[in-house]
Amino acid sequence: MNIMSIHRVKETQSTNRDLEKWIRGNVLDNNELPEFYMLMADYQTAGRGQGTNRWHSAPQLNLLASIYFRPPLPASRQFVFNEYFALAVKECLSFYVKDVMVKWPNDIYVGDKKIAGILIEHSVSGDTLSSTIAGIGLNVNEKEFPEWIPNPTSLALLTGSDYSVEEVAARLHAQLQNTYSRLQPDGWEALNADYLSSLCRMNEWSRYEIGGDAVEAQIVGVDEYGRLLLEGRGGQRWCCGMKEVKYLW
Repeated sequence: MNIMSIHRVKETQSTNRDLEKWIRGNVLDNNELPEFYMLMADYQTAGRGQGTNRWHSAPQLNLLASIYFRPPLPASRQFVFNEYFALAVKECLSFYVKDVMVKWPNDIYVGDKKIAGILIEHSVSGDTLSSTIAGIGLNVNEKEFPEWIPNPTSLALLTGSDYSVEEVAARLHAQLQNTYSRLQPDGWEALNADYLSSLCRMNEWSRYEIGGDAVEAQIVGVDEYGRLLLEGRGGQRWCCGMKEVKYLW
């Protein structure tokens, strides 16, 4: 690994929170962190997922990391970054296993089991993104999970082999750099098409809970703000934010 751009610690509460503090401290010192700087931890005592969700990981078994970016994006199109990051994780994992998919907005699944969660936090200056921290919890070698975690899996469970967490981190780090040009405006359309083609349940009839009601619908797209677009059998249409729709398996 490039020791200048990947830093590893034994334990922290949250790599996202630590990286956020480092960014603020470096700005005060006029010494900005390099883009793609990755902070890894062997263990997080307060790992977080989307909203109020928490992330479980046994010590030293999985990839727990946050990466710093300065995306060339307007704030109104920040979901383009989510698509880029989720696809980079998918492509990294596809080196090891097949059938990797994205579950909207940016969880990573293999089949019907979750292998990675992503937490993206943007800082906005005017109408542009000034910086972004993208955190990831990726299950690498863990084989036993608490009962409260729904449908977890790991590379070790899927393949029967253990892996170097450092090598997985280095592969992801390289993938993020190799595909970063997709954030330029001329890459947005292709990026969105690849995201939709990788999306779990895309154009499939499934059951969802929307506004407290169970409905049968299919995902037909994602709008420019990242909201999920669904259509019912009777032609009903819904445009849902993250907390406005629930998948019913």
